[in-house]
Amino acid sequence: MSFPQPEATPYAVNNYGFFRLNTPLSCPGDIYESDQGGHAFCVGPNSDIANVNMAYFDDQVPTFMQFMTISPTRSFTGQINARNEATYVPAGRPGRILFWSDDIYDPNFKPRVFAPGDAIQFVPPQFDVVQYFTPLASVVPPRINKEFVFQNYVVPGGHVLYIVLPYYGRRYAFVDFTNRNNVDPNTFGISAVNYAITDDSSPNPYHQETTILAPAAVAPGTSVRRIIRSTVDGMFDALIFSLTNGGPAPLRIDVADQDEP
Repeated sequence: MSFPQPEATPYAVNNYGFFRLNTPLSCPGDIYESDQGGHAFCVGPNSDIANVNMAYFDDQVPTFMQFMTISPTRSFTGQINARNEATYVPAGRPGRILFWSDDIYDPNFKPRVFAPGDAIQFVPPQFDVVQYFTPLASVVPPRINKEFVFQNYVVPGGHVLYIVLPYYGRRYAFVDFTNRNNVDPNTFGISAVNYAITDDSSPNPYHQETTILAPAAVAPGTSVRRIIRSTVDGMFDALIFSLTNGGPAPLRIDVADQDEP
């Protein structure tokens, strides 16, 4: 595996009590594995990914592979064993517990208005799953509210910089943007996307984009504040922020799983 793959065994033999997969996704197809069994599984507090698929060995199905999905509101308590001595069919892979994102991530995404010479910067979504080695009555830990802060940017002259921020399952965002440039205005906009499985080289990819705040000039020394709520604006995989000036221009985004955090 080319992406970071921590091992569960050292955590089990050294009495940590739990194993935590906490790593940024490097590509949409990342699949992680645990060679230890567990008594409870949940989405970790720092996860940007809201829905995590699990696969485990099950003698009662033809492929020996059973699936479930956990989320910030739905964990799993109950013993699941890692069957390292057995193999899944037809892949022949060891019967370890597997984890991967059920949410779509496309690091090749570009907004429809992306023009030659524009730039794009992704904040990779954090993948956080916790596996407990001792029995628990229940476990539904909420995700933490997250804060993202940007200030100075590399914006190609005469073009637009897009910043793409993971937003899976979030219901609230507070956006605060200030143009600290003493001379030039900064054109600032907010949009959002729900990713689709698509060919990004196509002239018309299937990603669903929504304009939340149309790009508009922000005069030097002035600010723009916008609250995004799921009940008003919808649910999205990612938020997209556009700028035309390198700053200084502080941009702060606070996201939460509740409409009123």
